[in-house]
Amino acid sequence: MKRTLGRKPENLPAAVSALCAAPLLCAKCAAILLCLLVCPALKPQPSAAQNPKSPDPVEEAREGLRAAEAAHPGNTPEVVDALLLLVQRECVGRKTSAETMEMAERAVAMSDAIAGKESILYVEALTGEAKVYLAGDQPEKGRPMAEQALEIAQRVAPGTRPMAEAADALDKLCWELNDLPCSLHAAETAVTAIRASHTENEVYLASMLQDLAQIRLRLDDHAGARAAVLESIEIVDRQAKPSAPMTILESNAGAFFVREKQPDEALPHLKKSLALSNEIYGADSIQVGYATINLAELYARAGKFAEAAAEYESGLALFRKWYGQKHTRTAGVERVYAAELAASGDSAKALNLDLDSHRTRRETFTLAVRVLPERQALTLAADFATGLDDGLSLVVAHPELGIDPVYQEVIRSRALVAEEMAKRQASLNRNKDPEIAALLAELDKERAAALASTGAAQNAAGSEQTYSDAIAHMERIERQLAERSLQFRDDQRARTVELADLRRHVPAHAVLVSYVQYLRRSFEPGKMLSHTARSYAAFTLHPGSDRIRVFDLGQAAPIDALVQRARATADTEAHSGGLGAVRNERAWRQAALALRKQVWDPLQSETGTAKLVLVVPDGDLNLIPFGGLPYGKGYLVEHGPVIHILTSERDLIPVDAATKKAGLLAIGSPQFDLTVNEQPAAQQREDQPPSPLRDAPVTCDQLRSLQFGPLPGSAREVSEIDSAWRRWNRGETSSLIVGADATRDRFLVEAERSRVLHVATHAFVLDKSCGNGNPLLHSGLVFAGANQSHEAAILTAQQIASLDLSGVDWAVLSACNTGNGVLQDGEGVLGLERAFRVAGAHSIVMALWPVDDNATRRFMRELYSQRLARHASTADAVWNSSRTVLLERRAAGQSTHPWYWAGIVGSGGWE
Repeated sequence: MKRTLGRKPENLPAAVSALCAAPLLCAKCAAILLCLLVCPALKPQPSAAQNPKSPDPVEEAREGLRAAEAAHPGNTPEVVDALLLLVQRECVGRKTSAETMEMAERAVAMSDAIAGKESILYVEALTGEAKVYLAGDQPEKGRPMAEQALEIAQRVAPGTRPMAEAADALDKLCWELNDLPCSLHAAETAVTAIRASHTENEVYLASMLQDLAQIRLRLDDHAGARAAVLESIEIVDRQAKPSAPMTILESNAGAFFVREKQPDEALPHLKKSLALSNEIYGADSIQVGYATINLAELYARAGKFAEAAAEYESGLALFRKWYGQKHTRTAGVERVYAAELAASGDSAKALNLDLDSHRTRRETFTLAVRVLPERQALTLAADFATGLDDGLSLVVAHPELGIDPVYQEVIRSRALVAEEMAKRQASLNRNKDPEIAALLAELDKERAAALASTGAAQNAAGSEQTYSDAIAHMERIERQLAERSLQFRDDQRARTVELADLRRHVPAHAVLVSYVQYLRRSFEPGKMLSHTARSYAAFTLHPGSDRIRVFDLGQAAPIDALVQRARATADTEAHSGGLGAVRNERAWRQAALALRKQVWDPLQSETGTAKLVLVVPDGDLNLIPFGGLPYGKGYLVEHGPVIHILTSERDLIPVDAATKKAGLLAIGSPQFDLTVNEQPAAQQREDQPPSPLRDAPVTCDQLRSLQFGPLPGSAREVSEIDSAWRRWNRGETSSLIVGADATRDRFLVEAERSRVLHVATHAFVLDKSCGNGNPLLHSGLVFAGANQSHEAAILTAQQIASLDLSGVDWAVLSACNTGNGVLQDGEGVLGLERAFRVAGAHSIVMALWPVDDNATRRFMRELYSQRLARHASTADAVWNSSRTVLLERRAAGQSTHPWYWAGIVGSGGWE
């Protein structure tokens, strides 16, 4: 984590400002990143033992504020400067409080009153407020302020020191939020601005160069990082005498060389930093703590574990003293120290320390995502998801250390962004504030603009900027809505799930299987930099039993390769026109049988007697239908327990009853050639060949020109479902919408009224060529008129997530790849299924690959027969439908490749 910065009023010494602004490079232990944050007070602070009469810098600044208010009463620049000086000293002295934020807010208000928002004074005050949030471990709240400060500075003070400081603050805030593109752009802007400002304080340039090097190193630009560090060292070496800023700059340089495996280069810098820190700040200072931790890592990498442990203990004590036990910087030190302990053989202490670190980070993370736009929350989640890698590595290798606390963290950490988005949307849907309604309407407009610019970035000058601007506008509105939703929400944390809760709610005849993909470290004795490999593990839990087991399933690469090989045969069968079916099924069975032996057979002792297995998949296992795994001469769907997919273990925990809804909405076979202004009436064009598939992944460029073909089978499908509903469920109404009536607007109105949604149309999933926007903009459903206007007829997953689908028991997404999307560790598949769950739907029926129009129609007819006529649970209805279609095809002598019958699965509520 980077340093919290303080604002430098123009009358402060340049070297002092550089000290407060100087960034630190990361000290990294294997895959673990500990970014050091140091921002000493404005003057060197000897310890009390060295100089008991040394004045307190904070009290000096407080007295200065009183003097400024007396000499320059009212809204004056002098009072603003005095306020920001006091704020800065409290931040860097780690004495922030509610009063600190009040003073920062007062400075912003005063600067606005004095000079207006388009002024350097306002930029400086806003930057100072952003830094208070950074100091308080709340970068998610400081980022929008730094963004605004930089935007104003680029207009009113380009190439100046205030612009550099605003960019520097934004860099650090984005770094804390794991938004590396934002951090890199801001750091480059800061360096350019400080060079252009011709400031006499070249030490400040050195600090920004080291900050830039840190980001480049994280992005694997080793040459660029080294160039920036070497330039910073040249600046330091030119200084006439040792000074306070050198404590940080030398520590940064040492950390860089540690990371680059150059201990001989690192040691002189670290020793110099430690000596200067002790001399200038005292042995009990946090500056000594940072230098000590860097030195500890150097010893650990050299295999000197006794020396490393002593330094870690000393440094950790200082972090706990200055930052407290529950601060992310303290958690970062705990995490790297835990890795050292594991490498030295103290696995029990390592696991406990690693779990403590993860609990702190999880709590901070759950608070951060409450105000972040969804894309930014997912970006932060990608970093958070790695937090349990070492703990999982330890417990898989040594289950005797204690499986329960690790599994507890697994279930508490899964799909936290999805849960937050669901809560946020539910609270917005309940509130009838007209301002919120206006913001939601504006957000929908911005989402349409983002979709319209998708795919154009590589084709037209300026279009990439247009796309970025659309994303930025959209996220600003999201943030406003997030903040508004918090005003009338009574939940303060994500749901805390206990293992006892799961044991109570797993059905008596079932077993819960939780797959986890993680970066496994071997922790070879005496080796700090041990072997790592992406791997899978599985936890099993039985109702009413205290026993939890963990299984090592091996490396992820061969498992994922088997998943992709099996899926490739399904794609081949989908596009073969029936040719080569025997060969395709043989290829599926070969890959899927090997997959079953890897991920399912090891669990037989736990699942063999169960009637229902509730599976939480992870990684590529989200993309395979377990019922389609070969078993004997047939498939798993013909034997053993029913298997149902959960998006997270929290799916088992009942939530407050949603608003009760009734009725069926069956919408399908949209008339894609309907013009925007045409009245609903026309029939599908007969001269356009029917599409056997309901669409596969496409590129961004393809989407812009894609013409959607008719789906005549889907018209019969929804008609049959409507008839079944009327025959077996006469107590509830149904709404059948097809052809020209099947518009996006009609769906939006009807979907929020119904208990069961059935959507039979084209769907799309875009590849990663679509830019850095929210992945939920990259999948969607297609409605009438799409061939004339995508913007008017396409409904993205992100737009679906904004609907009020509370009270929807079933959402049946009868289209291709509705269970596909972008895979993200800890969050699952970011696509249509997730969007419907966020919107409030209880259970989803979805397709894992391109589906055949006629085969899907047959599956859906059986699905509703199971549900309505036999009153089957969701899990049983989907499972039995797959088995029925498989047996029918076998009896008819048709191909039994799982592409025809296994790709439609259920997720969410199993009942």
